[in-house]
Amino acid sequence: MGINQSKNLHAISEFDKQHIPTLNGEIPEQKQDLPRPSSLITTKDEFFKMPMYKDIDSYILQAPSKLLVGTFDDVINFFKFRDYWNDMALTRAIFLWVVHQDIYNLKAADEPPPNSPLEFFIKMQTSQGGYAHLIWGLCNMLGVPCVIINGMTKSAAYEVGGKVNRENMGAQWNAVFLKGEWRFIDAFWASACVVGKKSKEWKLVDADGNYVDEDEDDDGAYQHVENEVNEFYFLTDPQKFIWTHYPDEDEWQCLESTISVTEFEEHVYLRERFYSMNINLFDEFQFKEIIIPEEGELGLRFGFPEEKTEDLQFRYAMYRNKSDEEFRHHLRLDRFVLLEQTNGLLRLSMRFPLSGKFKLDVYGKDEKIHESFDLICSHMIHCTVPKKDCLPLPDQPAIGWGPVQETKDSGVVPISHNSAVIVTEDGKIDIKLGTNKKMEIHQLLKSITLDEATLSKYILVREENGEHFIHIRLPQGGEYALKIYANEEGLPGDADNILNYLISCSNDDIQNKPFPNVPDGMLGKKAIAENIGVNARIQKGRFKTKDGRIRLEFAAMSYVELMVEIHTTDPEAMKYLKSYRQTIEDRWAFDIDLPVKGEYSINVFARENPKRSRVYNVHSYLVFSDGHAYRDTKEEFKPTRVLTETIQTADNEALVPIPRGYLDVVCCLQRLHANDPPDSSQIEIIDHDSDKLFLAELNDYGEYMMNLYDKDEFGLLNCIARYQLNRKTTTELMQDDPMVIMDRIKEEVEEDEDKSETKSETMDRKKTGATLDMVRKRRHILMLKRRAMELGDRDALEQLIIAYEETKPAENDPTLTSARKLLHLLNAKDQLAAASRTRHLEKLKRAIREAKEANYDGILNLQIVTAERLRDKLARIEKLRHNILVMDQSTAAELRTYTHPPEGVRQSIMAVLVLLEYPRKDVKDWKTCQTILSRSGKESIMRKVSMFDPKYCFLDVALEAKRIISPFTLEEIRDVSNGAAAFYNWASGMIHEVEQTGGASRPMDEWMKVTEDVRNVEQTISRGPASARTSRSHLPQLPDKLPRYNTQDTINRTYTVKSRNS
Repeated sequence: MGINQSKNLHAISEFDKQHIPTLNGEIPEQKQDLPRPSSLITTKDEFFKMPMYKDIDSYILQAPSKLLVGTFDDVINFFKFRDYWNDMALTRAIFLWVVHQDIYNLKAADEPPPNSPLEFFIKMQTSQGGYAHLIWGLCNMLGVPCVIINGMTKSAAYEVGGKVNRENMGAQWNAVFLKGEWRFIDAFWASACVVGKKSKEWKLVDADGNYVDEDEDDDGAYQHVENEVNEFYFLTDPQKFIWTHYPDEDEWQCLESTISVTEFEEHVYLRERFYSMNINLFDEFQFKEIIIPEEGELGLRFGFPEEKTEDLQFRYAMYRNKSDEEFRHHLRLDRFVLLEQTNGLLRLSMRFPLSGKFKLDVYGKDEKIHESFDLICSHMIHCTVPKKDCLPLPDQPAIGWGPVQETKDSGVVPISHNSAVIVTEDGKIDIKLGTNKKMEIHQLLKSITLDEATLSKYILVREENGEHFIHIRLPQGGEYALKIYANEEGLPGDADNILNYLISCSNDDIQNKPFPNVPDGMLGKKAIAENIGVNARIQKGRFKTKDGRIRLEFAAMSYVELMVEIHTTDPEAMKYLKSYRQTIEDRWAFDIDLPVKGEYSINVFARENPKRSRVYNVHSYLVFSDGHAYRDTKEEFKPTRVLTETIQTADNEALVPIPRGYLDVVCCLQRLHANDPPDSSQIEIIDHDSDKLFLAELNDYGEYMMNLYDKDEFGLLNCIARYQLNRKTTTELMQDDPMVIMDRIKEEVEEDEDKSETKSETMDRKKTGATLDMVRKRRHILMLKRRAMELGDRDALEQLIIAYEETKPAENDPTLTSARKLLHLLNAKDQLAAASRTRHLEKLKRAIREAKEANYDGILNLQIVTAERLRDKLARIEKLRHNILVMDQSTAAELRTYTHPPEGVRQSIMAVLVLLEYPRKDVKDWKTCQTILSRSGKESIMRKVSMFDPKYCFLDVALEAKRIISPFTLEEIRDVSNGAAAFYNWASGMIHEVEQTGGASRPMDEWMKVTEDVRNVEQTISRGPASARTSRSHLPQLPDKLPRYNTQDTINRTYTVKSRNS
């Protein structure tokens, strides 16, 4: 009924009278001649000042629970505690008391007293009364003008994007007349929160960039209702109230221009968090609940006060209509949505690879006000035309895009780029970051079309005067994700992802050259240099030389060898560069000549032990040479072709082939965006047939960069291969693989384009006797199975085989046969890995036999070779252990009878006790050694030997034992005592195993303390038995200037070489 009609807008219906709380058995009387609604209303902020009523709030919150079992007269008397409370104060008291009653969770053990609040609340649970009736009754009992408004609300029963229905969405709320204005109260919305409301129509597929595959299987009923006070619905402003509460009578909109039912239906679904965060919609189309993207793309912009930027946080959830899916449950949408928050602006950019209906929920919170996220608004998105050639985003970082809270918390300040998206025309980008403390910045560049190992050549990071610079040269047009990580300088462990940029280049004609090779993309001093003990005179990572000549000087621990790689992308320049290496005592110098003008990289590496194949990149420089005159040469030069590859794996080990034709190959392995201590045992060379391979232990999940170098006799390195090893869980491998995403899009698009039965489907149906739905289901499973087979996901493959068998394929179905065959192989592979981890010899032998039986096409060859090497190692250890355990009693007794044991006997026993970690003071005393040899039971030396595992022995302990027995040979010991010889042989074998593996890892603080001792012990032992004493040396200080020695007597080596680097 319109505003000009004369219907009594204040009257209460006969139905409502039956549900009004009574005072002494009577329904309270309503005031007469109440004014009509008006649009002349002040804002709530002006109308109601919360601090003025804090005393009322405190008083009401202390209401005694006995009021529930009294009468409403008791409640009214409680409200009349202060005679001077006006209508506003009484209304506030009524509202607070009502909304703080957890009505829908109340339980009465006995029949509640008649006409008591508890009785009324119990009736409310069965819809024999409501909040509107309760508010009306209490207000009129206290003489506050109040009415019940009938209408419909967009409550939990409402489906976003659906039609409004008065019958299903019917509701009641109140209006109170205060200070000459009608103000709205919805005590139900202010106090009750429906938890667990689900809809069978929607599937959550993307929650703030995290893939979700969540089915909602209930019938749409409420799981339960929780009590949660929401102040927004107390005296709400009409222009905010109207979009969720539509009254039957237009006058009760209290607006200058009334809203039609159609406008109410079509308006975007806004909740109270929208207003409390002062959000505004930038574009007119955002005010519509249903949005149709143009050509498959949609951008939503939300404004908010700039001064609140640091306090506000946002999340989103994307749902897909299940009616669009049929059997398609695994398409991820997170890689097609970008959320960016900048000063005063939130932007959601979406691209849709396929058509369908989607629901977008946006959530937010103000950290200074709200404890948790709550809904801001909901949109229904009808994508009728998908984006053409739609590619997913190159990444979906967990912290989001652009500067975020993690950026601020890290102490990193973006200086050059404050937005999430960087647009470039020429593909060249320079990003500048400031820091408020000494930091290390790491990076990772990703693309859908290029692998990460290739992209690592096109990005560098450097630090200068406390600022960090990231230089990028994109190899081609397209989209890229730049992930930036940071940690405090020198801090061990992982760096945190603190900032991410989406880089867009629409220029398909760019062909930027990569930077000269830098192993980890970081210029300057590396964190590992401190751990190894290498100090450089030139710390700056980038500089220029006017005459093309450079001298690099270093001080290093005496056991460390330095070597260098010089690289440029100009093949002609490679022909003429020269390098001279000098070393005297603990000082090193590299004289480098770069006669051809251009850009070069110089990478300095350190190796702790010449027997090891692992080197560490300690410094990297980017040099701009102006060059100088040089004599042209007609010598033909062929640059080395560097094999570049990215390897994805879920295993904790990776086998990388060493290219053939190289005699001395070393490896530089480092975990990206992390600082790990040196560990030579992490890399090992193994033989397989006529090939050699590097076996790399990947102890942690993450990205690793592995560069292989050919080393010449003069210490010059030539890069021959560059691998990026990404260790992820099998689930991450499936989800992060762009090919998986694109395969699923292609499959769904094809299904959308043609629902009719294809010829191949007809043939399959006739051949197998299955229905068309069964044939299509089988094909979908086949697609998933192929991907599971490619990734070696045993669990997924096993489940898909079961699902495929349910489609009743032919008994000799080749796909099913191959899947079972692969499953057998994967089971054998897992058993082999488990047996290797436990190092149980018999289990390992059995696992190797089963792996050989399951192996086909040589898939497990490398794993079997690795396991066989471990088997042989364990067998040697077992044999050495056996020789001691079978020692007869007389031989053992002989060792205990020596008062003054022959030379070599005491040392053999001492070495064993050192390995078994007996205190050094006990080991030095022969009487104590005799006592230890006499012990039996759990403390017997035989039992400790049987339980010893060299994997858990520290390297410094093994080297100390080696120092003790190094002056003697096995033959010398055997000539004196067979018993001592058995102990000597066991100790030598265990020392060898520890040296081969590098020993157990000490905690960082212990490791730092023992490193120098370990290295010096190695040096001492290498000088021979006569010098087998522990010594300690310190990192020498770099002199003011390392002299240019010119005579062969003082220079260990000086060489002129021509680099063969690519």
